Amino acid sequence: MPTWNLDSYVSLLERAGYHVDVLLDESVSISFLRVGLAKYDLIILRTDSFNQESMNYYCSGEQITRQTSTNFANEISSKELQVGVCVGFSLVFLKNSYPQNSLRHGLVYVLAGGAAELSSAFLDAGASVFISYNEFFTLRFGRMDAFSQAFFKYLSRGNTVKDAWQELNIYLKIGHGNEASWPQLHWSGDGNYKI
Repeated sequence: MPTWNLDSYVSLLERAGYHVDVLLDESVSISFLRVGLAKYDLIILRTDSFNQESMNYYCSGEQITRQTSTNFANEISSKELQVGVCVGFSLVFLKNSYPQNSLRHGLVYVLAGGAAELSSAFLDAGASVFISYNEFFTLRFGRMDAFSQAFFKYLSRGNTVKDAWQELNIYLKIGHGNEASWPQLHWSGDGNYKI
């Protein structure tokens, strides 16, 4: 699914001093996800998710072919991966791929429905703070990208994660009222972290 206003994410992070690598589609393969996240101190993972047999799976960019289920048979049987609407990875995959202290101390932001469950994998692997949503939602129409870009705008101004979270909540209430039901952003780990 195309990212709504990708340039906004990139420019906010570049202004905060980051060199930004944008990996799309096939670049976010299972082989990349298995080891590639370890080289970054700020990760934004924007993906769709699906539930199968009471487990959540998060879409990679791995192409589905006739051989996909055969190639990943071991990972599918161990519930690390599942082939559904995409080749999806699970919490089990992340825990097996990233043992303790294998990630840089930094920020992980996952824009995917129900992804708050991934916090333990990223924090145990060494991330300083994890930010995501508990609720399931769609990435269509750009609404969740707009929320995310607002959050990163507040972070790029020097706010802590905790303060940026509060600013985002104020933004949502001013713009949409107290009764609006939006997915709630959650964070775990170091709320004083700054980018």
